Amino acid sequence: MPGVDGELARRYREDGVVRVDRAFDGAWVDKMRVAVDQALDNPGQYTMDIDRGKPGRYVFDTWLWPLFPSFREIAFESPAAAIGAAIMGAERVNLVFDFISVKEPNSDKPTAWHQDAPGNPVEGPQAMSMWIALDEVTPESGALRFIRGSHLWGRRFEPRGSGDVTAHESYRGRGEYEARPEGLEDMPDVDADADAYDIVTIGARPGDAIVFDMLMCHAAGSNGTSRRRRAIGLRFAGERATYAVRSTRLSIHPKVDVGLEHGAPFPPDPEHHIFPQIWSCRPPAGA
Repeated sequence: MPGVDGELARRYREDGVVRVDRAFDGAWVDKMRVAVDQALDNPGQYTMDIDRGKPGRYVFDTWLWPLFPSFREIAFESPAAAIGAAIMGAERVNLVFDFISVKEPNSDKPTAWHQDAPGNPVEGPQAMSMWIALDEVTPESGALRFIRGSHLWGRRFEPRGSGDVTAHESYRGRGEYEARPEGLEDMPDVDADADAYDIVTIGARPGDAIVFDMLMCHAAGSNGTSRRRRAIGLRFAGERATYAVRSTRLSIHPKVDVGLEHGAPFPPDPEHHIFPQIWSCRPPAGA
């Protein structure tokens, strides 16, 4: 497994985030770059063009694998799921969803501090996000920032987007006047009190994968460079994770019936129409 060992898994458990250097070779990076540009050229119901009309485009899009064979190949055939399984100690992995995050040159929109889990349809343990760099990523071009160990706080924060993403129908959750779920807090103003937190900024090279627990508090800067900042992401669920119906203001959720109740395990089914199993340590029945 590219760059995965016991020390990396230990750091993931303790810090909540690790970078797997050279997780994907040049051939995979090339395929992923082509796939991203294909998605940008063919927007769908989940495409969110956050800075539409501004010089530096910032695009977030989800559930691409059902639409594009290239994204299906990345999810099912790349090393991504096996790497994720090795780090989180899973015997099988389901794909919750895939996504792209693209900040074109001179995109001035940072990504706000947030956790992924409260607004995503998965509950841990074994709920993981993988962010694959397709360009050199530096603090100046929008590198990811994390509060080390924040996945262990036992706190949940109301998701908030970068821009008015709740105006996008596909990501709209509960209404403005509906009650907030119990135990959900406002995200603190991390940057206003940065010295109080153990913040780490993680740069990356093409093919590096940044892997983190979905309860990690994280953010990203704007892209003030002349380079593109493209990334493909995958959200994984191990066998101990469960499907979650969320009541947050911002909610990333499928627009079709998934055939699961809140709290149900993800199905061990590679053919599931929304949450397919994409990796298992066990051979298929009859193999």
